[in-house]
Amino acid sequence: MKSKGKPVSDEASTLLKRAYALSGAEDAQQLYRDWASTYDQHLEQDLRYIAPVLIAEMLAEAVKDRTARILDVGCGTGLVGEHLAGQGFSGIDGLDFSPEMLARAERKACYRHLVEGDLNAALDIPSQTYDGAISCGTFTHGHVQANALDEIVRVLKPSSYLACTVHRDIWHSAGFDSRIASLIKDEVIVLSRQQKAPYYEGSEADGNYCLIRKL
Repeated sequence: MKSKGKPVSDEASTLLKRAYALSGAEDAQQLYRDWASTYDQHLEQDLRYIAPVLIAEMLAEAVKDRTARILDVGCGTGLVGEHLAGQGFSGIDGLDFSPEMLARAERKACYRHLVEGDLNAALDIPSQTYDGAISCGTFTHGHVQANALDEIVRVLKPSSYLACTVHRDIWHSAGFDSRIASLIKDEVIVLSRQQKAPYYEGSEADGNYCLIRKL
């Protein structure tokens, strides 16, 4: 990620580089334990992270019912949840594997429920629970495998939507393109894919913004 304009702080730059160099779950847990207290400041102020508002707008355009039950997948400190609440959504649940990040999200009071869970394993959520799902920054280097999409689709009701970002570097290499293609055969349709769009204000093209509907 290259950003134009205001210089990025050394600490924010270092933590972002760590995020893009993760080697597994234990590494990721330690990163977000270290980052939780300054995450919002680094992402929003230093790095000018615009992906949460853009992906929230994408889902809000598709899901008209503001009482719909929405799952924020990999919710972190609640950046996406804040923007969804700002769009009028009142039934947002958050899921993340980091208790430290969830503690920060809880303070924002935009979620009904917050759940600690690992997307690389089966989720303890009944099938067809949610009217929509959203994920921002979760499908990136060293975080979540492409087959996590199957679990997200499973917990969605028929005719509901998933809006998500997938980093450009893992779209092919981690199998997200082939996993989505496989799901398209009988479970979902891809309504739109904005290819290689910025995640950060003034940055180069960082990844894909996808809107998917479960059949």
